[in-house]
Amino acid sequence: MSAAIAMRLRFSLGAGCRIAAAAIVVASLGTQTAQAYIGPSFVKLADVPGTAREQGFDKWIRAESNYWTEKPVLPEIRGAASQKNDLLFTGPVAPTGGPNMLAISIDKHNPALNGMMKLCRSGTRVPQITFAESSELARHPQEHGPRPADVPDYYEYRLRDVQLTCPVVDGAPEQAFALQFREIEWLNYRPQAEPRHIISQTASLSPVSESGASKVFAMTWFAASVDSRADQCPQMNTKAGPEDYFRLLPADQAAKERALLAGKGVGPDRMSYRGPDHMNVTLMPGIVADPGHASPISEVAHGFDLDGDDGSGAPPPGVRKHRNFVSPDGRTGIDNQLFTVEGCVEGFRRKGFLPMIFNESRVGGRPTALVKISGIDDERNDDDVTVTILFSTDLIQRSPSKVILADYTYRITDDPEFAQDFARFKGRIVDGVITTEPSAQLHMHEILGIETTIIEPRMRLEMLPDGTLKGVVGGYIDWRQRVLWQTYRAADYENTIGFQAPAIYNAMKRAADGLQDPVTGEFTGISAAFEIEGVAAFLSPVRRDERIARAPKGNTEKE
Repeated sequence: MSAAIAMRLRFSLGAGCRIAAAAIVVASLGTQTAQAYIGPSFVKLADVPGTAREQGFDKWIRAESNYWTEKPVLPEIRGAASQKNDLLFTGPVAPTGGPNMLAISIDKHNPALNGMMKLCRSGTRVPQITFAESSELARHPQEHGPRPADVPDYYEYRLRDVQLTCPVVDGAPEQAFALQFREIEWLNYRPQAEPRHIISQTASLSPVSESGASKVFAMTWFAASVDSRADQCPQMNTKAGPEDYFRLLPADQAAKERALLAGKGVGPDRMSYRGPDHMNVTLMPGIVADPGHASPISEVAHGFDLDGDDGSGAPPPGVRKHRNFVSPDGRTGIDNQLFTVEGCVEGFRRKGFLPMIFNESRVGGRPTALVKISGIDDERNDDDVTVTILFSTDLIQRSPSKVILADYTYRITDDPEFAQDFARFKGRIVDGVITTEPSAQLHMHEILGIETTIIEPRMRLEMLPDGTLKGVVGGYIDWRQRVLWQTYRAADYENTIGFQAPAIYNAMKRAADGLQDPVTGEFTGISAAFEIEGVAAFLSPVRRDERIARAPKGNTEKE
């Protein structure tokens, strides 16, 4: 590991977390991108008509997940060795020649499945199969920004002389297929050697009121709110064990591998391939039986009433019926289904591995998220304030003992990588609590993680007497992107965080309660809440060469 990486990972988290972080990062320093994704892709076979409902894919067969090659290269964690750049667009990573392999999973309720199984079991080689994968979902998961105009919505390929295999797992919600092809033809795009640099524009924000004061806070914490109480989980979820790896192997092969691995254990490099025929279950988590997923037992959760429904009757249009919670301050009808999925996974909780390491890197890297509350005439009750999310490439200031320092001045960046995600909300203050109206979306940047895009976000914030900010952001997130966030490092994250990819995939799918697709009827969003914290800060004048400096206490500016 290079000195630069070691320095980035020298967090104040304790030796255990430092070692785990190094284990994840050390093998991920290349320029690879994703060779897999969870989400719709499509295959077209001459003799098996499909029933896909997505536009442009009439008579195609929909797949639920896919990956290229028998052992896909995992995407690197951008930002581990140097500052990452979100404004990149990675092209397709399909093989440019054969022979090679494409793996796909088909929902067992898909009407085309019987025809595919019949074709597979016949042993007949298929002259050609056309495959289409989403150019957006196939991107590196840490990229963010507009797709170039010349990139199609879906990359299409023609696979020639294809042999299908289809190992069956009883109880699995999806059927795995391996498409072994001799040749591949790229139909609507060409191989791209390096990620393309893309251009984005600074977000256009509505003007704010000229009256009143403003307060600014540098964000020091952002993480999913999945903690209600210490005893919320009678049972915690656990990572997969050796028996999960051997379970689907034929007896003779299992015996050979047990002998080979005696005294060594089954490492993360092997554990991903515990599916039938050694297929990868972290990249295609539906191809094995759902092992079950423990959920928290609690009536209380942070969040918002996103759907205007308390859960007691039939759900509104576009909403799946689900359990509602009560907020810690007594509000009812709270929607936070992410809490039900992640609340009993140790590594996702407040003191867990990922929130701690991501927020340590947030403080030690870029960008710094800034929360500006404008138009304040009365800090207790004001019916018209504005909340703006901005970003700075200045680092959050800390003392030599790593204490986060307040009352420093930060420069707003004009770097489009971050300026594209400035956001503004209309709000009000009631009894000292700031609540905002929903906006279209909010994009929160991570340093070592995958960015979080919140759909229909709204905020509830409190400016505390000690000068800090504390609050909650709520809305919907794409559950498939969340699963990708949890599995794009394959069994590395299963092992470090403490979950099983098939279990969390099925739990997310069951819990999804919003953003219903009008064509397919699927629920693509899961309600969520995220805790935010911040310290008092100031914004500098326009001059970008002004150095960060300590400001007088008070944290109040006139607009």
